[in-house]
Amino acid sequence: MYLGFESDNRNLTNTKLVLRGMAFILAAAGLVAVGTARSEGRFEHRVEVTALMSNLGDGLPPRSDVKYLGVLVGVVESVVSGRGDRISRVRIALRSDRASGIPATVTARVVPSNVFAVPSIQLVDNGPGPALRPGADIAEDRGSATVQLQTSLTALSRIAAAAGRSGTDPTVGILETVQRATNGRGAEAVEAAAQLERIVAALTEVASADGTASTLATLSTAIAGLRSAAPDLLAAVNQSVAPMRTLAEQRAQLARLLTGGLVTATTVGDGMVAHTATVTDITGAMAPVLDVLGRGSQNFVRMTTSQTRIAQKFYTEFWRADTQSATANVIIELTPHKLYSRADCPRYGELAGPSCVTGSEGPAVLGTGDGLPASRPAAAREQPPGNVDERAQIAEILGATPNVAAELLLGPLVRGNDVRVVPVDGSSAQPTGGVR
Repeated sequence: MYLGFESDNRNLTNTKLVLRGMAFILAAAGLVAVGTARSEGRFEHRVEVTALMSNLGDGLPPRSDVKYLGVLVGVVESVVSGRGDRISRVRIALRSDRASGIPATVTARVVPSNVFAVPSIQLVDNGPGPALRPGADIAEDRGSATVQLQTSLTALSRIAAAAGRSGTDPTVGILETVQRATNGRGAEAVEAAAQLERIVAALTEVASADGTASTLATLSTAIAGLRSAAPDLLAAVNQSVAPMRTLAEQRAQLARLLTGGLVTATTVGDGMVAHTATVTDITGAMAPVLDVLGRGSQNFVRMTTSQTRIAQKFYTEFWRADTQSATANVIIELTPHKLYSRADCPRYGELAGPSCVTGSEGPAVLGTGDGLPASRPAAAREQPPGNVDERAQIAEILGATPNVAAELLLGPLVRGNDVRVVPVDGSSAQPTGGVR
C-alpha cells in the first residue's frame, strides 16, 4: 500500500512502520535511562559511609553536598530520621578518589553551603588517621565552634520568625530573609547597629547582674563563632550584596538590552528566511573564487616575500625620510650596454695590456657587486681633502712622505678610490726614491 507522506516510494507497510517506531522509542528510552543513571553517579565507584547526627537543622535533603576542607567529596544519598531523641542516620556516598584522603577521625556537622542557606554536611578534620572504609560510622562533631554555629543559626531563625515572616513567604533560607530586609538600607542598617550596640550594652548590664551571661551576650558570642567557623559564608554574603544591588538599579537597562537582542535576532532570522535563494546563489558563486585561491595558495608565500622586498628597496633606495620625497637614480642607455671585462683587454701577440690582469673577471651581477673592484668606505669618501688617510695613501704610492705639491696633484686622484701598488716583474712592490 502506498503511503502519501513518503517521498522515496519504498512502500513500507504499517507493520514495518510500527516496528521501526517501537525500536526508535526503545532506543531513545535506553539513552535517557543511561544518561539519567550517569548523572546520578550509578556508574561511579563510591564509598558508602553513615553519619550519626542528632541535629539536622532545618532539614537535609538528598543529593546535598558533602565537603571536606572546602572540597566536594560526595553527596547525601538518604536520611533516616530518628524518632524523639534517637540519632538520625545519614547515608553518604563518597567519591572513591577522594575517600582515600579522608581520615577515619573526621566528624560531621550540618552547615549552610551558600547565601541561600542550603544545608550541606561538612567533615571536620580532627587529626591524622587511617583512611575511611566502606560502611564506617562518622560521629557528630560536638566542638565549641560547631555548638556556637548551631546556636547562632537557631538565634537567627528566632529573629526571622519574630520579624513576622508568614508561612506563605517563598523564602529559601534565613540568610535570604536577612538580605531582603537590608537591601538598599545600608545607612539605616549602620545607624540601627550602633543603636543596637548601645541597647545590648545596657541590657547586658541589667541582665547579668547575678553573674550569668545574658541571652544577647550569648547571641554575640554565637555570631563571633559563626564568623570563625564559617568565614567563607559571611564573605559570600558580603560579596553577593553588591551584584544584587547593581542588578536592581540597572534593571531597566538590562530589560532594554535583552529586548534589543531579541529584536535583532528576529530581524536577522527573518532576513535570512526571506533571502534564502540569494544566500544560496552567493555561496555557489563563491565556489570558483575559492577554487582559484586554493590552487594558487602555494604562490602566496613568494608573492608576500616579493612585496616585502620591493617595499624595503623602495624605502632604502628611493625614499628619503629627511625630505619626504622619492628620488631615483636611473641610467638610460640608447645603445646596448656591455660591461668591460678581462676578455676585452688589448693583446699584441704575446703581449697583454694591464687590464688583462686588473680588469674584472666577468660582467657584474646586479645587486651583488660581483666582478667589480671594491670601493672605499663611504666614511673615507666623505672626509675633507688632505686628511690623514689620504696622506697615508699618497705616501704608500710614492714610497716617501708627500709634500704639498704631491698632495695637490695626487689627492684628487686617490680621494674616494682604492689605489693599490702592484709589483711589476723583476721589480719590488714598493717604489724607491723621492716624489715623482
